[in-house]
Amino acid sequence: MKSQISPSLIKYAFLLIFISSFNIAKSQNDPAWLKDSWRTEQYPSNVYITGFVQDEKNKNESIAEATERVKNMARANLSESILASVQSVSDSYSQSVLEKGKESVNEKFTSDIKISTNLELNGIRIESFVKSNMIYGFAYANKYEIIGYYKANLNMQIQQIEGIISTANELESNREKVKAKNEFNKTLPIFNEITKAQGILTAIDKNITDDDLKMQHTMKLYNDVAQANVRLTQGVIVYMVTIEDLFGEKTNAIENNLKAILAENGCNFTTIEENADWKIQITAASREYNHKDDIYFSYADAEVKLFKAPSDKHVYQNVFSQKGAHGKSYAAAAKKGFDEISKQISEKILIWINN
Repeated sequence: MKSQISPSLIKYAFLLIFISSFNIAKSQNDPAWLKDSWRTEQYPSNVYITGFVQDEKNKNESIAEATERVKNMARANLSESILASVQSVSDSYSQSVLEKGKESVNEKFTSDIKISTNLELNGIRIESFVKSNMIYGFAYANKYEIIGYYKANLNMQIQQIEGIISTANELESNREKVKAKNEFNKTLPIFNEITKAQGILTAIDKNITDDDLKMQHTMKLYNDVAQANVRLTQGVIVYMVTIEDLFGEKTNAIENNLKAILAENGCNFTTIEENADWKIQITAASREYNHKDDIYFSYADAEVKLFKAPSDKHVYQNVFSQKGAHGKSYAAAAKKGFDEISKQISEKILIWINN
């Protein structure tokens, strides 16, 4: 007698097959990189650096926002092992300056490396996957591609810095101190990139040498810039000589006022002409104008000559006049004019000095 399978049992069997096939299809839609074993096999640590994170979507963010956040987390997870190495290289640059014992430096001169978990590492690829309310992020980068990229960049950036330093040295030798300092400071963002590259290469390639990283060479370049910054911190040095005649009486009113204004703009002064970057000659005299309503009016007239070191080149000459008023006397009115004419003179001179 043949046994019969009940319809309900057949129906149940079909249901199990359907559920099983559904789960299989569903799992086939999941990316393989969700599995730790697959990532380890396909992205071995001797060739790749990786970062993997998962997190739930917050109530106050969209799927797109959550996905971007998790991708950034995956990037940060990948970069975490590199950050300490970049910071270490950055610290070594700062220390190399401190070891020079430059206590006279009036301003901090260190390469300000911006270290964060958002380290922009060239060659990172990031994948993401959303399942229900969970977001997954997987970041990976090929070590050999990264090494090749940053080694090539390192050589290019060193050449760029050498070119800038050469231009800056020439400007400094021509006593163009403001321009020279601005030129030297153009190297700082490039040193940032160099220290980042050296830190990344150190972290990724355990066999890399100081010669490969150009450490000694770049340290020397950095210290050259630092020492130039020390020299140029002294500012522009001015030698000034004035002959000021206040109705037959000698005065230094224009000289004193002009020095005060120039000092506020970073200038220093010397009594030794050969040490100056700029030489200013001023010949000034006073003259009566009129007396009206118990007010005396006088003019201060000044001829100004400006010379540029080291060749003592005559670059600027002009005559200035300023009327002064006072209730006491013509001399007091002229003194007022002498005080105020310094502002006119300084405006013209600073155009030359600062350019």
